[in-house]
Amino acid sequence: MTERIAEHKPQATVAIRHGLDHAACATPVNVPLVQRKHLSEQPGSAHSRQPLTLAAVLRHVLLLDNACEPQTITSTGEAALGRTTALLDNAMDACLQLDAARLQLQNAIATRREVETVSEMLAARVEAGQASRDEQRKLEARLLLAREAVTRAVNDWSRTGRRFTKLTRLLPVQLEHIAETLGSIPADEMDRLAEASLWTHADVHLSLRQRARAWTDRRAVSAGHERIKPEDFNVWVSRMEQAREQATADFACAREAYLQGVLDHDREHACFVRARSLRRTAESSFRLGARSAPEFADALLDESQRLHAVFSLQSRRLLAKHRLYACAGVFPALSGAAEPGALGEA
Repeated sequence: MTERIAEHKPQATVAIRHGLDHAACATPVNVPLVQRKHLSEQPGSAHSRQPLTLAAVLRHVLLLDNACEPQTITSTGEAALGRTTALLDNAMDACLQLDAARLQLQNAIATRREVETVSEMLAARVEAGQASRDEQRKLEARLLLAREAVTRAVNDWSRTGRRFTKLTRLLPVQLEHIAETLGSIPADEMDRLAEASLWTHADVHLSLRQRARAWTDRRAVSAGHERIKPEDFNVWVSRMEQAREQATADFACAREAYLQGVLDHDREHACFVRARSLRRTAESSFRLGARSAPEFADALLDESQRLHAVFSLQSRRLLAKHRLYACAGVFPALSGAAEPGALGEA
């Protein structure tokens, strides 16, 4: 099925472009004119209609969030750290869902064309007296299912495209295919991420809170002419341990979600491989006249459904993986949305 999707990819892309360009707004209407001009001049703007990598889209989202000013993205507080992480997480989720919906639409279109080809072959056999009309009527029901699957895929593409445009102000067709380049996370890398979640996530957030509290105390003391008293060491250690426990719990949840995503994806991919093998056997038997056209169509539809699920689970697994790196505080730099260490500066 994957090779058939690659064969029909140009036609599917044209269909997506013609059917869904109206769902995307190139420039936000509530952005001032000067900022609109800046957006149009950006290499990742919707006016350029150039395909964008995932990192380019994330950088574009951060620039929009910072009033479209081309400057280094830095954070000056705990709230800003959380805001940036949440913003990147939402943008990543939208990009992954859009990419999965595009692959699923191409898969549905390819499957429909396969069933239509089988229908044409069966019609020729019926005219030659080598097949029955009853078999042709059964195949028409399978063809209807394939067309309904295309309709659902178009609706999913439209829905995810509208969300993508709302978050990025870009056209859905501008997003390049997202290839997973990180691979599975090895055990030693997982241990390093867990340690980084403690020393980066917990300590940075705690230090930001401490600095904000110290600044507030200095202003209060300056107004009241009182002497500054050092914070009790035991209280400080207690707060540090609470922050570390919360960081450990957050990372444990993210790791569990990632491992479950890997397991679900591997299981579904195994089912897809089995369905692909059955489809190839059914195709050979159908061409030799040893199996009916409805049976071959059933094998095609089953393989298509399995591949549809694989695309969806692959998107979830990749999002769960990036959330692991987000817990360790390295997601912005890893994704290319910000320079290493930029989000940890105060």
